[in-house]
Amino acid sequence: MCDTIESAFVAISRLASGTEATHNVDPVLFPDGGLRPGELIEISGDSNSGKSLLCLELIARIILPTSCGGLELGAVLIDCENSYSKTVLLSILEKHILNHAEPALASTLTDPHQLETIQLAALSRLHLITCYSLEQFEFSLLALPALFVKQPELTFVLIDSIATFYWTKCTAKNLIRQDTYQKAHCKTLSRLAGKWKKIVLFTKPSHFGGRQASGRDFEANSAAGALSLDGSTQASSFAGHLTPSISTASSAVSLIDHRIELTEIDNPSPGGSEQGSADQRFSAFITMADKQQYVRFYLIDKYGINWIEA
Repeated sequence: MCDTIESAFVAISRLASGTEATHNVDPVLFPDGGLRPGELIEISGDSNSGKSLLCLELIARIILPTSCGGLELGAVLIDCENSYSKTVLLSILEKHILNHAEPALASTLTDPHQLETIQLAALSRLHLITCYSLEQFEFSLLALPALFVKQPELTFVLIDSIATFYWTKCTAKNLIRQDTYQKAHCKTLSRLAGKWKKIVLFTKPSHFGGRQASGRDFEANSAAGALSLDGSTQASSFAGHLTPSISTASSAVSLIDHRIELTEIDNPSPGGSEQGSADQRFSAFITMADKQQYVRFYLIDKYGINWIEA
């Protein structure tokens, strides 16, 4: 109860002073002071590159108390991929608690009940929304402002993944290209972040809405008019007037403040497939709002993402 009162007092004081905090959620990814309210962050990567895992890593830092190196803030996770794992998040929380607890607190962690108490208190700051359809996802976005009013401590919104329900929207009679779909959602999320002073992060596959032409990614190109996101204009024929989508990447990217691109590094080990898997590395290519760029390397194990010192 005391922690809740203190957090509410800090939030009210910040709003009353007219200042906006910069949240140093992860100094490895965001070394230039952290993230600011109103910003939109894209996390892209191929399958198994750690996009969902990175979301859990960031959530752990957001919801953990300051005495364990966290921000002690609230977060909303909109899970469209059915990727959320409480077990994995608990392991990540344990890792951060053991590695970053202040000395006075660290001396008490030999008691397993103390560790569990910290984990459960952190989890109480996470609001999970699971979506199984496009309708549920879009309704969840519409419901977020009401949630912000009820729980003003919620500072971060994470969406995994923005592309999940694309093929529900793009059908033979309602054609829409990936870039158009992504841009529409980025506009919605950017407005949401700006109006409510939240930080919004979303994941997507690296190929989704990318710069390369794709035989799977089409939009209607007929005299009847442009296709709208709500499906009000339909293509006259699935076979006719189709144009491959060569993404105008700047349209969606211009709405994004920071980008994190995850990729697996080819690093075969002579010790065989099992050893090679253990030595497999990944990289994160980060582009900041001020156009500064960084490259970070990491491994994935049962405790989540482990950054490799440069």
